[in-house]
Amino acid sequence: MAVVVVVVVVVVVVVVVVVAAVVVIVLVVVAAAASIQAKTKDSTTAQLQNADMASAKAAQFEADDFVGAKPNMAPSMAHLSLQEELRGSSLGLNKRSMVLDEDRFEEQFLRCPVCRERFDNDKLPRMLPCHHSFCRICIEHMYTTATEHRNNFHSSIRLPISAPVSAVNVSCPTCRGNFVATEDNIRRLPTDHRVVQLMDFVNHTERYTVTFCSKHSLQPLNFFCEPCVKPVCRDCTVLDHKEAEGHLVMDLEDALAKYTPVLDSAIAEMDGEAVCLEEKRIALEAVTAALDKIRESLLDEVKTCMTRLRKLLDEREKALEAKVHEEAGKEQGKLVEKAQLLESRRHTLMEQSERLKRAKGDNNVEEMFRIHQEVREYRAGPPMRIREVDDGLLTSFSLNTRDEAMLSSRIKNFGDVTSKVETTSARLKSGKVTSFSRSTSHR
Repeated sequence: MAVVVVVVVVVVVVVVVVVAAVVVIVLVVVAAAASIQAKTKDSTTAQLQNADMASAKAAQFEADDFVGAKPNMAPSMAHLSLQEELRGSSLGLNKRSMVLDEDRFEEQFLRCPVCRERFDNDKLPRMLPCHHSFCRICIEHMYTTATEHRNNFHSSIRLPISAPVSAVNVSCPTCRGNFVATEDNIRRLPTDHRVVQLMDFVNHTERYTVTFCSKHSLQPLNFFCEPCVKPVCRDCTVLDHKEAEGHLVMDLEDALAKYTPVLDSAIAEMDGEAVCLEEKRIALEAVTAALDKIRESLLDEVKTCMTRLRKLLDEREKALEAKVHEEAGKEQGKLVEKAQLLESRRHTLMEQSERLKRAKGDNNVEEMFRIHQEVREYRAGPPMRIREVDDGLLTSFSLNTRDEAMLSSRIKNFGDVTSKVETTSARLKSGKVTSFSRSTSHR
């Protein structure tokens, strides 16, 4: 039994030693690969720098008519910026590849600094004596502006005695250096072949998009974790998506090959659903337009109905007004007749009184007593009574509104708007027909 235990212990020790040796070998291989990658990157950067320096030196030239301080004949700032751009960008998945921001590269090297338009065959980059490049159109505009300024204003910069009469001072927008130029000089300005080569390089370089890991900078997403459904980089596979923890990592190209049919199917389904939704939206727009017409029709019906009711009310109003005029007119006629009787009796009494006064004034005894006798006979009858005055009685009128409450209630609840969902014949993509009917009352 003791021998068996010893054998087991020996076997375990041997296994541990073997595992440790394997781990050491793996670490050595990883370190060697990292060192090779760093050397490759440095070599690529050095090659690019040497190529840039050679190109810059080949493009430099001297201008005999340059005015002011001579420009620094070292590589131009734009060319040095290109080197910095290449160094700052991710260089390489291998010696033949480099990764850079194309938009930033174009903005910095392939566009005219003045008009910000991209250089092309119509806007070739022309190099000034100070080694700054602008498009042909902008340089011609500089010359035209300088010519107009010379003709309209006195320039403080003196031209060389040997300068032609048509020569003007042109100022570089970048360094503000001045140089004497004529129209012929402007036409003969050299093309900046560095920019042309960069344009040709961009136009003939195969483009592909490299997506980098947001967690580990400058690490391309070359792998795919199936359980997480997420592209990952090399560092992610070691740190966050270990196979020992249940993560199944595969090459990104294999994942694309595996899931492309699934994605295509999903795209087709979404496109189909989008088409169906668009058809429904168009149908809803048609229904909305139909509802607008229905609303206008209903409003016309409401106005027509209310117009009929208003006409009936107006007719009844006129009838009641006529009745009021009729009844009040009758009563007024009676009162007018009574007023006329009163006026007639008063007039008669006033005449008799005047006759009696004249007879009395004339001492005509016979006439006095005759008139007095006539007055006594006239007044012998019963006194004239006016009910409205003597008894205080007056005929009054009132409007009988016995049906007003009922009519008010009926008018308040008069009319109704009902909605009905009718059976539709529009078929959906599934081939089914959706239909139902419902009536709703809106008061």
